[in-house]
Amino acid sequence: MWLVLCDPADRAAVWACEGLRERGLEPLELLSPQTLLSSTRSVHRVDRLGASFEITLPDGRVLDSRDVDGVLNRVASAPFGYLPFTTHADAAYAAQELDALLLSLLTCLAPVSVNRPAGYGLCGAWRSTAEWTALAIRAGLPARPARISSSPDGEPRAAPTGRGDVLVLGEHVFGAPPAEDEEPYVRLARLAEVDLLGIDLLGADVPGADHRRDDGRPAVFAGASPLPDLRPAGAAFLDRLYEHLTGLPRGAP
Repeated sequence: MWLVLCDPADRAAVWACEGLRERGLEPLELLSPQTLLSSTRSVHRVDRLGASFEITLPDGRVLDSRDVDGVLNRVASAPFGYLPFTTHADAAYAAQELDALLLSLLTCLAPVSVNRPAGYGLCGAWRSTAEWTALAIRAGLPARPARISSSPDGEPRAAPTGRGDVLVLGEHVFGAPPAEDEEPYVRLARLAEVDLLGIDLLGADVPGADHRRDDGRPAVFAGASPLPDLRPAGAAFLDRLYEHLTGLPRGAP
């Protein structure tokens, strides 16, 4: 079976799920992190062969990670706002525990996931503006200077923009400005250690860009996110996502 894991309000994920079903990907389940964490029974196994889980969903169905052939992982954070808290300390403790549990479950699915969980993000690492800029320069993309502060609170980790002028899935690029080399975008996704990456540009002749250049210079890197909007890439992206998920080795977890 295949899974799309996402927040219920993630319209891009719902769109992708519907498109994958239209292309014949079955059985396909749309599950939220709330559903995973509301299991009535949970078994988590860790041994020399790896890790797996078996959970009973609220509707009585059993989800075994070993039966999952592929996952579109769009889980941004663990849901804990619905839990009753008496103090801030209780809330912080519960958030950490739920995040650890969800990270553990997602790690069991990591071998067949787009994207894999990381230490700084459940669907890929969130990075600061400076970190993304450094990776973009290493990948060969033009980028503006980024400010680095010695203060711990000087530069919080960058929030996801969600726009994604350019979308990278594996070795495939969608939405790159005409006549530009697409390889730097692929290199950036590799350096970020994600299969799926949205990249924002300044001065790009693409829908949604902040400015347009007519001097022939390439677009400038403006940010990246492992949780981009997928819809601008259209049917071509869904075709490639279907091929990617169905081409994963069976029984990888």
